[in-house]
Amino acid sequence: MKVATKEIRLQGIPISRGIAIGKPLFFHTLEEYFEDNHDLKNNIPDFAIEKEGVAHEINRYRQAIACARDDIKRLQKKLEGEQILEGAAILDAQLQMMLDPLLTQEVEQEISSKKRNAESVFQEVIKIYQNKFNSIFDPFFRERFKDIQDISRRVMRYLLKSVRVSAADSPSGSIVFSQELTTSDIVESNKESIEAFVSHLGGATSHAAIVAKAKGIPYVTSIDLRAIEPYKGSQVIVDGRTGEIIINPTPETLKTYKSLRAQLRLQLNNLKKMEGLPAKTYDGYLMKLSANIESCHEVDVLHRYQGSGVGLFRSEQAFLSNSVFPLEEEQFQLYRNIVQKMNGLPIVIRTFDVGGDKLLGSHLIAEESNPYLGCRAIRFSLKEREIFKAQLSAILRASAFGDVSIMFPMVSGLPELLEAKEIIKEVRANLKERGIAFADHIPIGCMIEVPSAAIISDLLAKECDFLSIGTNDLTQYTLAVDRGNHFLSNLYAPTHPSVIRLIKLIVHEANQHGIPVAICGEIASDPRFTPLLLGLGVRELSVAARHLPVVKNAIRNTSIVDASRLALKVLSLSTASEVQELLEQEYRRNVPDDVFYNV
Repeated sequence: MKVATKEIRLQGIPISRGIAIGKPLFFHTLEEYFEDNHDLKNNIPDFAIEKEGVAHEINRYRQAIACARDDIKRLQKKLEGEQILEGAAILDAQLQMMLDPLLTQEVEQEISSKKRNAESVFQEVIKIYQNKFNSIFDPFFRERFKDIQDISRRVMRYLLKSVRVSAADSPSGSIVFSQELTTSDIVESNKESIEAFVSHLGGATSHAAIVAKAKGIPYVTSIDLRAIEPYKGSQVIVDGRTGEIIINPTPETLKTYKSLRAQLRLQLNNLKKMEGLPAKTYDGYLMKLSANIESCHEVDVLHRYQGSGVGLFRSEQAFLSNSVFPLEEEQFQLYRNIVQKMNGLPIVIRTFDVGGDKLLGSHLIAEESNPYLGCRAIRFSLKEREIFKAQLSAILRASAFGDVSIMFPMVSGLPELLEAKEIIKEVRANLKERGIAFADHIPIGCMIEVPSAAIISDLLAKECDFLSIGTNDLTQYTLAVDRGNHFLSNLYAPTHPSVIRLIKLIVHEANQHGIPVAICGEIASDPRFTPLLLGLGVRELSVAARHLPVVKNAIRNTSIVDASRLALKVLSLSTASEVQELLEQEYRRNVPDDVFYNV
């Protein structure tokens, strides 16, 4: 079939920003190899073994697990060497998952009791995991199953020995096309040879996406690969800002994008100069610019970019692979290590945001018809008091080693906040009886993530030392739109006037009661929102550590006077699209050289 040579444009969803120009490389996962190869598909080997062969089969499985762990440790060191500490933390979680009894003792027991080969038994165990995760509604936790898939692929490769698939083997100038990409696919990739990633499946919250962003490799998803396959030898441009894929670009298009790519590289070099500068508007107003973190590794990134502190430590992330809730001592060791690593900077520790649709200690969590509206976050903690007390005790003990605050997630009413504060009093009294040291004053705050909390923010502000707005959930619950539903992505809009007005209300009430309010959702990391948030009265932004230079640059390119005028104008608009258009227009005016966000 003759392939057309005219320019073809496809529209996807941008995941990691940047411009890439190269040749397509179609990369197949292990499962796709099975689909393409009938024999492999029907025969992950499944056969009976004699009693005397059980020990050999178990040993073969142990060796596969050991080799897989060694692989992950090697990749982890690679990321640490590249200063991609978020990615290293993700792989650390994978290493912890590989200690799960279901993947170790139970597989060996099944080999012994069923007298079947390791590949067959291992495949059955992964299916158990798959069924467990398929019952979860939250897209974030569905993404966590991809870590299990990533591990299983690696182990299965060592068991089969015949199939080896790696993005590390990609030739220079490759744009990798794949149905779906795993964390390991991205980690193993060489930035010098891979220009971009394009997939059909995948989301912005996936670990693969996080690592791609950290590596600075453009990534676009929601592209039908069948539309690309006929053009395997063609030149391709990937615009990670807009999500556009251009096949067979004309000479004019190619010239334009080569110029854009050169500008992007220059801009990245200029951003490095931001590291030692304060987050101050050009008319002298100093903002507090903090980081959202999930692991100890990310504190290094915070220090490198000279952030003000940690505005949100997601305490549950370190324990998501646990089948039971961690004991007080285990939590204390983790919190103390992070607090000490802060070197005196403040850290806000959010209590466990689990329950309903989340897996930490899932044997305690009943199935719910609508887990988004169920027993989760502070509701779960108040229900499971011993777990809550153990965590609060661990946090209070860690406060003796630095500047620690406690924040409660998904508070929907004043009684929840008051009850949680009473439990803190009980825990303090218990620690005093035990003669254990903790800080005299520990600020207490709550997250505003649901409309009910926003509307009574005046009442919550009276009982808090600070408030933090989680705009991701606030947008989701205000607009009644599942933020993980791709079919409704056009309706999930943090620029919706209702969301902007709620932020304004919360900030106003916090200011009335003399307490600070921060934004810790995704919009805090988007520099196009920075002037608006400043103008609405927000005085602290807490962003993913890697975004600190970008947001700092946006702060330094605006003034508090102009930001206030922008906020007034935004509040007069009627639709999300109008607000979005105005923010982009203002950003192009204030930061004209930012080709990442000025599209």
